[in-house]
Amino acid sequence: MIKVFRVLALLGTLLFLVSCGSKKGPTGGPEDLEKPTVLTSLPAQYSQLDNGRIEINFSKSLDKSSITQAVYIYPPVTAKKISVDKSTLLIRINEDLLPDTNYYVTLSTRLKDIRGNALAENQTLVFAHGRLQQERLAGKITYEEPGDSGLPVSLSLLSPDSLTVLNHTALGESYALETLNPTDYILRGFIDKDKNGRFDFTREPSFSETVNVRRSASLDISLAYADTTLPVIRTVAGKSPREIEVTFSEAVASIGQIKVVTADGSMELPVLLSALKGNKLTLLTGIQNQLTYIVEARQIRDMKGNSQLVSKAEFRANPKDDVTPPMVKSTNPRNGTSVASLEPRLEVQFSEIIPSGRLQASLRATESNAEIPLEILQADSDVYRFKPRQTLQNYRSYVLTVSAQDISGNTMPEEYKLNFLPLLRSE
Repeated sequence: MIKVFRVLALLGTLLFLVSCGSKKGPTGGPEDLEKPTVLTSLPAQYSQLDNGRIEINFSKSLDKSSITQAVYIYPPVTAKKISVDKSTLLIRINEDLLPDTNYYVTLSTRLKDIRGNALAENQTLVFAHGRLQQERLAGKITYEEPGDSGLPVSLSLLSPDSLTVLNHTALGESYALETLNPTDYILRGFIDKDKNGRFDFTREPSFSETVNVRRSASLDISLAYADTTLPVIRTVAGKSPREIEVTFSEAVASIGQIKVVTADGSMELPVLLSALKGNKLTLLTGIQNQLTYIVEARQIRDMKGNSQLVSKAEFRANPKDDVTPPMVKSTNPRNGTSVASLEPRLEVQFSEIIPSGRLQASLRATESNAEIPLEILQADSDVYRFKPRQTLQNYRSYVLTVSAQDISGNTMPEEYKLNFLPLLRSE
């Protein structure tokens, strides 16, 4: 019995020792999600790249396997060696460098640390060989969607053969790219809404344009969404026996042909005048004496160049006569103000389309009542533009008088008089 207890005690001691020896260190802890950042470089940015050696120091140790497709040099360098020593990226250029040329080292988001964390964004370091080039490309940024204003814009400056020169992130309503070599470039930009580092054609606005940068240059950026939808007629409404309003699915730049036919196609209704504004097309026609018509538009081109061959829609004529006379909605210049020109352009906007044969206009000097010949720059629309055929006198007031009748025979109840004063100050 004593021997049994001794054996059990010995086994217990062995099990205790084995369990102690197999204990592991504590696991877990917070996951490392910190992204690596550039701390310093040797040579420093914009300094001389004389010996072809560049050291870029990061905040964390780098993954050697990630550098193959993560580092770009422009102008292109064939003989080079890129390596990693812990948190330092080493670049050795083994060929002659171009004189008086800036070299750009772009680090893309494919560069990762040993934990798999990538750079937060593409970035470019600039070094000089010889004289530092100081050309500049700058401009304003506009947005198709106002809600995009203020979002980061990813800009890429490319060579004419689409090699990466540099990357830049712009914020706000303008951008500037400094220390450029004087040459031709392609500037591309987009808003990375899904933050994956790639341009999504279907849902992200973009821009692309070629530009020559010599002695600095200016190029405004307009970020627009791709549009592959074709414009079509959405609705047609008869406003009166002689007026039709056509609404398209989007803003339209031009229409090749428009016609109105009876529903059975037996007769075409003459279209006398048309006015296109945005997605609205107003048609003035012969008298609509049938109940149902079809509007047919051909070669409809939207603001982004998409073209629809043909679109049709049926509508019911409106038998109610138009009894509303036209009126002047606005003028440019405003009534009673001055113009900084002796050959001003005068604009009058009416409440509806006015045929040119139903408009009367005259321009007279207020003091002498002498009539000034007028040239009509735009007619057969709801907006008329005029220009005096002779130079007006400075500091002398003039009055443009207009009266109009619409296609239904309604006449303005009284003439409209636009008074203005040419005021051209001497330097």
